[in-house]
Amino acid sequence: MKKLAILLFFLASTPVFANPLISGISTNEINIDTKFNGAKILLFGARGDAGDIVIAVRGPKKNFLVTKKQKFLGVWYNGQRVKFKESYSFYSLFSTFSNNEGIDQLLTDLELGKNNINFYTSSKVSADIKNEFQLQLVDRLEHNKLYSSGADKIDFLNETLFKVLLNFPKNISRGTYTVEIYLISEGNLLSFQSIPIYVNQVGISARILDFAYEESFLYGIAAVAFALVVGWLANYLFLRFIGK
Repeated sequence: MKKLAILLFFLASTPVFANPLISGISTNEINIDTKFNGAKILLFGARGDAGDIVIAVRGPKKNFLVTKKQKFLGVWYNGQRVKFKESYSFYSLFSTFSNNEGIDQLLTDLELGKNNINFYTSSKVSADIKNEFQLQLVDRLEHNKLYSSGADKIDFLNETLFKVLLNFPKNISRGTYTVEIYLISEGNLLSFQSIPIYVNQVGISARILDFAYEESFLYGIAAVAFALVVGWLANYLFLRFIGK
């Protein structure tokens, strides 16, 4: 809500221009099944006015629990934990800026760039602890290809037309993603457009996930029963064919 209010403020304080930013995508739906191995979506558009373009792709917000591994008497164990609430599960950035001089505040207000993303903890922790665990979380998301480490470039076909290939790894979460396109000139936001992408889970995996969410108690019982059966079967096969 804060980012939306800031965005509306910038647009309201900017004179209306004749040639708005226009963009579109090749598809706005991704279906995840058992064979899903990632997806690529083509984003294309045109800018009517001169300026730099920034494109941010944000995934649905989730809670993340970050645990610090600690060592005691030669044994590693789970130490302090910090829970980050309502954080982007996916974040990718594209930009035409060669440097951000003069627009740092605008990028901060719009959460453009991984260093400008707001992370909130479920309980109060010191700033140093928060920063340490936040870096660990971002590193983990980057390692899983869910966060981009920097801003990728935007390809221009000419002075007006541009295109970008959006990459979504196989481990993305289902939900609604937003592709945000910003046109910025001389520190001012000239235009903004948001395009949704719907990530759905289909097939038997979707039914299992829905059952686990809607009938968590029964799902827990079924999971325990399945584990017992598998354990018993493995033990039987071992004694029957190997134990002798």
